[in-house]
Amino acid sequence: MTTVWNNILHFTDVISLLIILPANMFILVMNILDWRKNTRLDISDQLISGLGLLSLSHRILQVSFRYTVLIHGFHVITKSAWLLIDITYLSQIFCTLLYSTWLAMHFCLKIVNINRNLYIYIQSRFPKMFPWILLLSVLASILISVPAALNMSDNYGNYTVLLNPSSSPLKSFISLILYLAFFSFFFSFFFILVLVTIVSLYKHINRMQNKTMNFRSEIVEAHVTAVKTLIALLGFNLLYFGSVILTVEDYGRLQSMYILLLIYTTCHVLSLIILIRGSSKLRKKLHAIWRSCAVGFSSN
Repeated sequence: MTTVWNNILHFTDVISLLIILPANMFILVMNILDWRKNTRLDISDQLISGLGLLSLSHRILQVSFRYTVLIHGFHVITKSAWLLIDITYLSQIFCTLLYSTWLAMHFCLKIVNINRNLYIYIQSRFPKMFPWILLLSVLASILISVPAALNMSDNYGNYTVLLNPSSSPLKSFISLILYLAFFSFFFSFFFILVLVTIVSLYKHINRMQNKTMNFRSEIVEAHVTAVKTLIALLGFNLLYFGSVILTVEDYGRLQSMYILLLIYTTCHVLSLIILIRGSSKLRKKLHAIWRSCAVGFSSN
C-alpha cells in the first residue's frame, strides 16, 4: 500500500510542479511588466502575486520534505529542523488566509457602498496600507505560528515519537488553541466579507434589471468574477484549515500523511487556477497566449 501511495505522490508531484512553476512565473512576469509600465501595481494584483508565491513556496517545502524523508528517513531531521518546518508550514497557511481576507476586503470596499463615516474612512485608508500590510501579514503569521510550532516540534520532533505517537491528540489540539482562534477569527471575517459582497452585488443586479438596464455590463461582469473568486478562495481556505486539524490529530500516521500531501497538491494547483481566472488581465493574456500557440501549431 505504501508503494502505491508513493507512486501516486511521485506522479502528482511532477504534474503539480509542471503546472505551478510556469503558472507562478506567468503571474509574476505579467505583474512585473504591468508595474514597470504603470509604475504602480493594483492591490488585487499584489495580493494575487503574494498568494501565488505562498502556494509555490508551500509546494517546494512539501516536495523537498517528502523526498528528504523518502531518501534519508525521518532520523536525519533534527529537532531544530522540525521546528523550522512547522513554523514555515503553519505561517504559510495562516498568511494565505490573511492575503485572501485582504483580497476579500479590497473587493468588498470596491463593490459595497455604505454611507457611514467609519466605512468611508476605511475605504480611503485601506489602499494606502499597501504594500506594507503584506509584509506585516507575513510577520504576524510567523509570530502566531511559533507557539503552535514549538508544541508540534516538542511532541513530534524525533523519529520514534513520529512512528509511535503517544501524546494525546486532544492535548495537542488544546496547545494550538491560540493559532486556531486567530485562524477562526480571520476565516469568519473573510466569510462575512464574502457574504456582504454577494448580497450587495445581488441587490445591485436586481436594481439594474428592474430599471431595464444592461446588467451584464463590463463592471458588473468584473464584480461577478470577483465574487466567484472569493467563493473559490473561501472553499480553498476551508480545505487548508481542515488540513491543519488533520495534521494535529493524526500527525505521524502514514495513511493520514499521504492523504494530507495529496490534499495539499490539489490545493496548490487549484489556487493558481482560481487566481488566474479571478484576474481579467491575467485571464485575457493567457487566452491570447493560447490562441497564439494554437495558430503557430496549426500553421506548422
